[in-house]
Amino acid sequence: MKIVLDLTPQTGQTQEDKPGSHCCRTNMVICPGYGDENFAFPTVEQAVTRSLARLDEKLAAAKLGARSKSGKAAPQSGLKAINVGFIPGLPSKGLVPSQAAGQKQSPSTLIRVANVDSTLFAVAEGIRLMMDAGKYDAIVAERFDDHADKVAWAKDVVAKRWPNKAAAIASLEGQLNQLRSLYLSTIPRVLAVLVAQNPEVSEGRLLQAALQSLDEELAQILGVLRIWTDAFGQLRSGNYKQLEAVVFSVEQAFRLFEGMSPSAKLDPDVKERLKTSKFHVGNVFVARFSEHGPATLPGTRGPVGAHAIEVPHDERSIITLMLVLYMHEFRHDIFADVEGLGDELTMVVAKAIAEACEKQEVVFSLPEVQIDRTTVPMSSLMVKIFADTIGEVDADISGGILLSGPAYLYNMISTFSAFNSKPEGVFRNPRLLRTGSYFSVRKLESGQKTLQFWPHPPDYIRAYIVAAALDEIGFPEEAIRCRLLADQAVGTVPEFITWHSDNAKSKTAIRIPTADLKLVAPVVAKALIRTKLATLGGLSTSEIINWTPRRQMKVDRLVENIMNGSSELPEDIGDVYATYVAAAASLAYWRLVQAGVPAVKAAPHVELHCLAMLDAVKARYDDNEQGLDGGAVELTDGSEAHVADLPDPAPVVCGDGNAATADGLPATCDPTAKDGGCRGGTVS
Repeated sequence: MKIVLDLTPQTGQTQEDKPGSHCCRTNMVICPGYGDENFAFPTVEQAVTRSLARLDEKLAAAKLGARSKSGKAAPQSGLKAINVGFIPGLPSKGLVPSQAAGQKQSPSTLIRVANVDSTLFAVAEGIRLMMDAGKYDAIVAERFDDHADKVAWAKDVVAKRWPNKAAAIASLEGQLNQLRSLYLSTIPRVLAVLVAQNPEVSEGRLLQAALQSLDEELAQILGVLRIWTDAFGQLRSGNYKQLEAVVFSVEQAFRLFEGMSPSAKLDPDVKERLKTSKFHVGNVFVARFSEHGPATLPGTRGPVGAHAIEVPHDERSIITLMLVLYMHEFRHDIFADVEGLGDELTMVVAKAIAEACEKQEVVFSLPEVQIDRTTVPMSSLMVKIFADTIGEVDADISGGILLSGPAYLYNMISTFSAFNSKPEGVFRNPRLLRTGSYFSVRKLESGQKTLQFWPHPPDYIRAYIVAAALDEIGFPEEAIRCRLLADQAVGTVPEFITWHSDNAKSKTAIRIPTADLKLVAPVVAKALIRTKLATLGGLSTSEIINWTPRRQMKVDRLVENIMNGSSELPEDIGDVYATYVAAAASLAYWRLVQAGVPAVKAAPHVELHCLAMLDAVKARYDDNEQGLDGGAVELTDGSEAHVADLPDPAPVVCGDGNAATADGLPATCDPTAKDGGCRGGTVS
């Protein structure tokens, strides 16, 4: 098999589940709310036609299935084939089906009694007609009143408490009203056609068929809107405090990715730093626990500017322990949403690996790899591996490490070990981290074949990439710790990392020396952290978000309080963001268990105090949003300036004596730079 290595990004891939094929699961899925006020609902005519066509297809399929099983003609279902080309008006007006046009009222149905007030007939018929019309209202009420009730509560309570969510709630209300109106107009028209074409079938049975077909036709739209109404319903219940923690953490992470201080009041006229398609400054998030999560809903459109988060139920009692991984997951959405970012990072990493090999900064133990009957240079294969897995590697570094620091290493290795040990348990699993994955072979338009590595790199190598990122941002001791824990978790360090074909009939395997992959890890980490990117306005990722020793000091102070049974936010450390509390949760849990506290007791202890800490951070944030406090701007070196004390824009003197600005535009301090000075960037 002749193979070429193609770097074209692949989207929408589906991969067959295999034992051990996934190193982790998606903990959070963002269902973007990028609808508009004129959401593209089908017209009444389209809904009628599609519903009737769906019924006709079901009838044909049922008859075909019955015939194929018995070898005889299928029994009559009672419904005739439907003429879907006919679009009726409402039952009381417009076109009349041909089957009904010839029907005449029997004289026996006309009752004439002398000297009796004929008002009786008119009154009774009026009541009958209104009751008949009311049955449609009842049908629609069963489907929509619960949703409408939740939205009404959100409009009355949520929008007043968080004014920035008011527009999204109004958008949701408008879309629900449109869908309700569509149901109310469509049901009678579908039923009219069925009654006219099936006069021998009871109206109740026909109505049931019409409703089932319409429900199926509009299920996706209603299902999408239900995500948002469920989120408000769970918030109203007061039983899902954990969801507020998820929402607040993600909203603050988004502001950090946009280069803004999460604790400063949002200027309504602020210009967006990133060119995004769905996530915009001022957008809000909602969350719900769902049995459907984790799942994606591609192409869905929810309320304007409100992004829904699906959270699995099994994380309800340990949500603060999962928040660090949510930073990883949310980075996936930023990676995909900033126009051109994914493509640019792919080429940045590919170039960095190629140049390191050319300059012999990286020298592999094997110069070439044999794949089937094709010999591939190791340097080219390394480029391909990291190009195909760039999304996960970027999320580990730019989401996990740069937003939560060393906490990510502990969280990642421990949760991967937990995921990989279901159901036998950690103590009975000799290898807690995966050392292999899968690849596909796909055809290019040219007719040639190329390899496609599955998006999750093997766990063991991911840990070494995370360690390289910690080295790059100035945490060498934690990097060593990360490697030691990875070696401990993997059991016996493998000589090779192996990718198997996802084709069960193929025995082809790609074996890469583990040591060679470890050599590339620092090259990849540095490229992702330090390279200036056109898609980020000429800045590197670390110039927008970064993790510093001062930030880690703040987290350590939070950890100390949690371990001592306190939920207080220290008053002498400056701003505290939700990302700091997320990091503190993972570290506090680790250190409590390390100190001998049983995990089943340590986890609820951490959950209790971290949720309270997040409430305190949220209270500070809400005060700033309401203008009660000017807020503080924290620079990337951890130093702070109070917004109320600064002119606009105003210079802020950093620890090295150079200047940064408080408006978040020209510069920021970067203590990891070789010159120790300020570099172009943003305040975050």
